[in-house]
Amino acid sequence: MTEAARIQWHRDADTSPLIRVCWSLGVGTLFGALALIVFGRLLGLAAQVGGQVLLLGALVATGVAVLALAIAGNSAQRLATIVGYLPVVEYTPDEAADTRLKRGIDAAVGAVFVGALIAGFDTLIVGNVGEMLAAATIPLSVVFLLAAVFMRSTGVLDPDEGVLFLYEPEDAIDLEQLSAVSTRSIGGSAIVRLRYRTPDNEYIPGPRRLLLPQRVATELESLVG
Repeated sequence: MTEAARIQWHRDADTSPLIRVCWSLGVGTLFGALALIVFGRLLGLAAQVGGQVLLLGALVATGVAVLALAIAGNSAQRLATIVGYLPVVEYTPDEAADTRLKRGIDAAVGAVFVGALIAGFDTLIVGNVGEMLAAATIPLSVVFLLAAVFMRSTGVLDPDEGVLFLYEPEDAIDLEQLSAVSTRSIGGSAIVRLRYRTPDNEYIPGPRRLLLPQRVATELESLVG
């Protein structure tokens, strides 16, 4: 396998803005909806003791802090600086921790966005629709998460060996087993439909549809014909 001939790619939340948005909205919508349901219950209890203002203030302050941390950039180093003032907590930023922190902040931003959206509708529409909207958005969060998982891909296309190597999950597709490849472009990506040769009407295991970078899909289509 020569470096010049093969095409490598890796698509995840760090390299694809679309995957990052889907992840943020998926996890954020789930957390935001659940938080609003719990917050609605707490707000009802706080109303009995006159603590609504404090509870609302804490919620707004949390949202502002999340947005500030997201906008500021270099979140891992900033968090390490903040945690450094706490005597019993230790945090040393590294690549793995930085990645987890970025995904966590993305989810928190999504939760703030969805929470503000639902709260806005609850304020404008007469009636207690906040909790109903929060519950209704939970299935939507699953859709966003599934989209983020589907769009993630890592692999290598090796024209010399005639093999498409896929990772996460691992698979190797022999291009000679393919009878046709069709693509449909979506921005910088393409939905690729694979058709396998079926000698003696035997089923050939392997993925039937893939989401690949446009350049990989174009090269694959030209190789198979």
